[in-house]
Amino acid sequence: MSDDETAGPTTADDPASATGAPDLGGRLHPSVIVVWSLRTLGPLVVVLIASSAMERTFGLAALALVVAGGWIRWLRFTWRIEPGRLVIEHGLFQRTRRVIPVARIQAVQTVRKIQHRAFGVVGLRVEAIGGSETEGQLDALDETLARQVQQVLLDRADAAGRSEPPPSEIAAVPTGRPAALTPSGTVLAHCTPRRLLLAGLTGGRVGVAAAIIGLAQQAFGDNLTDAALAAPERLGITTAAVLVAAGILVAFVVSVLATAVIYWDFTVRRDGGLLRLHRGLLDERRDTVPIARVQSLTIEQNVLRRALGLAAVKMVVAGRAGDDGDMTSTLLPIGSRDDAWGLVGELLDIADVDTVTLTPMPAGARDRRLARAAVVTAVAAAVTLITLGWPTGLVGLAAAVALVPAALASYRALGWATHGDVVVARSGWLVQRLSVTPSAALQSVRLTSSPFQRRRHLASLRLEIARSRGAREPRLLDIAATNGTALLHRLASAAVGDGVASDELPGYHTAASQPWTAP
Repeated sequence: MSDDETAGPTTADDPASATGAPDLGGRLHPSVIVVWSLRTLGPLVVVLIASSAMERTFGLAALALVVAGGWIRWLRFTWRIEPGRLVIEHGLFQRTRRVIPVARIQAVQTVRKIQHRAFGVVGLRVEAIGGSETEGQLDALDETLARQVQQVLLDRADAAGRSEPPPSEIAAVPTGRPAALTPSGTVLAHCTPRRLLLAGLTGGRVGVAAAIIGLAQQAFGDNLTDAALAAPERLGITTAAVLVAAGILVAFVVSVLATAVIYWDFTVRRDGGLLRLHRGLLDERRDTVPIARVQSLTIEQNVLRRALGLAAVKMVVAGRAGDDGDMTSTLLPIGSRDDAWGLVGELLDIADVDTVTLTPMPAGARDRRLARAAVVTAVAAAVTLITLGWPTGLVGLAAAVALVPAALASYRALGWATHGDVVVARSGWLVQRLSVTPSAALQSVRLTSSPFQRRRHLASLRLEIARSRGAREPRLLDIAATNGTALLHRLASAAVGDGVASDELPGYHTAASQPWTAP
């Protein structure tokens, strides 16, 4: 969606508009000029420090232009809350007017980076359905005002979803710190620093290490590659290997510490119909999401965490387009398996969701994975034998044969179940993902079957939900075709209010020996 388009209808027919609009709006806090300028000032400061007199002159001129540009941008940036919508206008020569109906608002996040804390302000990010980016971004507001805006937008979004007016426009603002930035609600989960270090040790943030390597490559260019290639010859193989191991260790330690810093004091609270999340040491972020907007929950466990009885929980909120990627979707960085199941059950209002028994996929799903492993093994063996000759090529064959137990483990990880009004699907071996999706959140259900699946009477059932950017779509991989067809019709019937209440829907089978007719 381009910035010069409205983000939905602009009429006052919104259910929330009947209550009238509070007097909220104006310009951002003046400190936003510094907040915006800091995004460009870093490289300029380097130029000013390590440059000649002439280059410093040009650098100072560029610095003045950046600050002046931020000041003009601040003058031309206005926002206001109208009945049933948030309106943001900005631009000097090309004016942009963005209209966000409150009925489409999915979440409101407050951001307090170091530069925000220096001026006592917060940034506000408004996420709406269907957006490919953050729909509304107010980069610097007074803390009290930010709290009021957040409260009004979420109250009205909830009221629009219920087709009735909100209980209040703006709750009284207490003295001291604004309520939006003060803990409230019942604590559902909390991660101590010790647990966050454990999260880094068992999961880690590989992206941090990759970023360090990327920065080094940008800074030193080809010299870094040449030095790495010449290291064994100049320093000796042993010394070079020690240096490589030390570099890997440093990157690992940095990734562990980065996990703790990013998720510092991670807390999940339930405040009525709202889910409030807090995290961050240097960049403090507070997320407020209406629970009704959560589309699906996923419990994730890698091999190490499964052995230790640990798990993480991710959520999918429709239309989420924040710039934090995987961090934005995290509902629990790490916890025990019971903690994860308890959190899922609490948010979906299902007390015994952890007792559900998954139905394994039929034997045909196992045969498909073994067949793929056999093909890869044969190709790898042929290539290594031709390239390396006999008997060195047997090393490649031995490595390829390891794919067979991996294929079996991948098959054993598959499973599915229905429990009340939710559909449970599990897949993955190295990282096992168990998704729990309410049938009410489904936009559509799609059953597909490739020629290879049809030979074994299998299919894949896609649970299509209103996903956020980068979110995974829940799928039941290689389900028995008869089961997939029955579940497809059950979910379709539930969508029009004619669903079958019992989990024992006629047509479910545990074997895949029956022929399948495409629905």
